[in-house]
Amino acid sequence: GEWVHPKIDNPDYKGPWVHPMIDNPDYVEDDTIHAVCNPCTHVGFELWQVKAGTVFDDIIVTDSADELAAFEAETWEAKNAAEEKAIEEEKAKEEAEREQRMKEAAEAQAAEEDEEDDEEEDDEEE
Repeated sequence: GEWVHPKIDNPDYKGPWVHPMIDNPDYVEDDTIHAVCNPCTHVGFELWQVKAGTVFDDIIVTDSADELAAFEAETWEAKNAAEEKAIEEEKAKEEAEREQRMKEAAEAQAAEEDEEDDEEEDDEEE
């Protein structure tokens, strides 16, 4: 079986550590901490991507649901149908290529079998 390292009891173990809550007398609640620019002219993003080729576009920063809906209709909805069509076309192309490879492999195997049959017939005639 799989090796398991031996364990011994720790007599000093007191359970999981819980950090102490310490009061901060200088803390003051600030409801406007994120409202630092009006109007905001620039927004910065730190993006970490795991997979190459990731594209970010049509970025909007707003607090208006109506503005968001209009922006979505102009950008995402307009591109989504075309992107889905392109994906379907790519899948169909890949499927056609796969079927073509399978057909060629079957033809090659049939040709090989025919060649073997011809060789057997030649051997029988001798």
